[in-house]
Amino acid sequence: MHEAGLARGVARGLRERGLSPAQVRLAVRGGHHDPREFEAELRAHLTAEMPGDAAAVASMEIRRAVFGHLCPRCGVEFETERVAPVCPACGVDTVAEITDEIVEIELLAAVR
Repeated sequence: MHEAGLARGVARGLRERGLSPAQVRLAVRGGHHDPREFEAELRAHLTAEMPGDAAAVASMEIRRAVFGHLCPRCGVEFETERVAPVCPACGVDTVAEITDEIVEIELLAAVR
């Protein structure tokens, strides 16, 4: 699973910038995994990468960010944060994104 690699990258990025998990939230775009399973795996790997910050990792906000979709039936383009959403135009269940999740680090407050 690629969650371990994402967690290593997030942990490295936080360490390089002198940030703690309490100062950031993670925005996840795309993917083909169940969001709850993905979040649980990502947290587990982040905890392993940052054992001294386990409590902050446990309470870190992880949110789904909007990303584009294309309905395979009617061709309508739309945005949503859900993986495999229902098309708002024709109601067909769309297929899950075939890309891996992308994780972005967002600052919660100004860092001095």
